[in-house]
Amino acid sequence: MSTNSQDQEIDLGQLSKKIGGFFNNLSNSFFEFIFFIKRKLFILILLFAVGVALAYLADGKKKYKHEISVIPNFKSNDFLYERIEEINFKIREQDSTFFKNLGINNFEDVLSIKIEALPTIYNFINYSDQENNFELIKLMAEDGDINKILIDDITSKNYYHHKISIKTKGTWNRKSLIDPILRYLNDNEYFKDQQKINLKNVEDKIIANDSLIKQIDHIISLLSTDSNGVSSISISKNNSIRDLIDKKDFLISESQNLKSVKLIYSNIVKEESSIMNVRVYVPLILNSKIVFPIILIILYLLCYIFNKKIKKYKLEIKDKE
Repeated sequence: MSTNSQDQEIDLGQLSKKIGGFFNNLSNSFFEFIFFIKRKLFILILLFAVGVALAYLADGKKKYKHEISVIPNFKSNDFLYERIEEINFKIREQDSTFFKNLGINNFEDVLSIKIEALPTIYNFINYSDQENNFELIKLMAEDGDINKILIDDITSKNYYHHKISIKTKGTWNRKSLIDPILRYLNDNEYFKDQQKINLKNVEDKIIANDSLIKQIDHIISLLSTDSNGVSSISISKNNSIRDLIDKKDFLISESQNLKSVKLIYSNIVKEESSIMNVRVYVPLILNSKIVFPIILIILYLLCYIFNKKIKKYKLEIKDKE
């Protein structure tokens, strides 16, 4: 029993020494680091300044974001997405001829362009040109998560509203960036023909509605007065006149909506709104003015430690000789 107790005391003593040695080494390392910082403070400050300068040179101009909200008409959704992807490809390729034809100068300052659907599901399922969307969504939702389906590329591409985002170096004005892009998105002969047909249909419908409204007014006038021009029938008691009035209200409402549609149909890809020159900020930890100096300092510290190890290794070899 006494032997076991002595062994335990020895083990505890050794453990205590090891723990004490660990903290002692940790303390020594800490103070060595402090003294190192004090000795090399000028070099570290210089490296930090050089890193910031390099970051400014690398970043160049400040980055800005521009957004355009659009409506693709005449089922031109796929065409719109393909055109945006094409522009983005030309940006990566730095195709000067392409951007010159577009009318965009300083194209090297255009960093990227992308498009995404705005999640307006109610417009999607109520869109008159795609009456089966609601049933389609219900059917797809039976086999999966409705939220995933709504943000799926195939589904969202067919939404009514879309947002084009452009990232650039420096500030731009509308004529030099947004207008050339919108002109390119609206330059397609097939959809121009579709636009003419749809506009003609809308105009014809408005004219037909106006003619029907005048006829209804005339009929109501005839039904509501006798030969002497005196009112002889109470509208509230005459179902025929009530139906005619309801039909007239419907035609007026439809014509008003058609006039809004006519405005939207004025372009293949209709711009709703746009904002320009919104400064892009990155998180501090990703800011190049922080990252570059830290990288330089870490590299210096690694070189210093490596050099110190080499010197120590050389001394050990010398002592053995």
